[in-house]
Amino acid sequence: MTTAPASTRFTDRPGLSRRARAWLMLAVALLHVALGFAIFTGLAGSAITAIQQAATAAYSVPLDPPPPPPSPPASPVPTPQPAGAEGAAAKAAKPKPVVAAPAKIPTKAMIAAPAASTGDATKSGATSLGSGTGGGTSGSGTGSGGSGDGAGAGASRAIKIAGEITATRDYPARTRNLRLGKSVIVVLTVGTDGRVHGCRIHQPSPDAEADAITCRLATERFRFRPATDRAGNPVSSEFGWQQRWFAP
Repeated sequence: MTTAPASTRFTDRPGLSRRARAWLMLAVALLHVALGFAIFTGLAGSAITAIQQAATAAYSVPLDPPPPPPSPPASPVPTPQPAGAEGAAAKAAKPKPVVAAPAKIPTKAMIAAPAASTGDATKSGATSLGSGTGGGTSGSGTGSGGSGDGAGAGASRAIKIAGEITATRDYPARTRNLRLGKSVIVVLTVGTDGRVHGCRIHQPSPDAEADAITCRLATERFRFRPATDRAGNPVSSEFGWQQRWFAP
């Protein structure tokens, strides 16, 4: 790549007028002459400094100010048009009358309710007192409801027929004073065979051991005539039993 001489680079700077370029070229030429003289004569450092200051002053030639940018073209202003003539007034609005449809009135004649008594009256109502009690005709029955010809006895409860708990030795002697004068209530489940199939404590006594013994003895010893339904068939039921303890 070929490098242009320094004089050409500085004189070709844009924005320089022809006169400024001439002065700049002259200064560069004088600088080159002075530099060559200094090298030839071996001047001291002060001479080189003076040459550098002269070069800096030569390069500091004031430039002509750039030309101002062209002003934008003026926008055309539209010519105002004269206002048009006023139009004719519109017709006044008139509300449209609203007419309701005629109401439909039923013209069918009302039918009167049938009279409760004989006669040619078209309406029912109170009349003069007549004979009779107003209770309708009398019957010959007893009024106790329908009767049947079967021999059914109806529903019944279970009835205890055997078994007792009376022996003092059935309960432990060590808790005698705890249960003396007290009682326990148990509920027994009586099956269709009259035997006890279950027992639960309904109201306990102060002696829980005696309560459990009562349930066991009732299950082993008690026998019942089972309960029946309305048709007389045996059914399972519950039976309450209160066991009391008295002084021997």
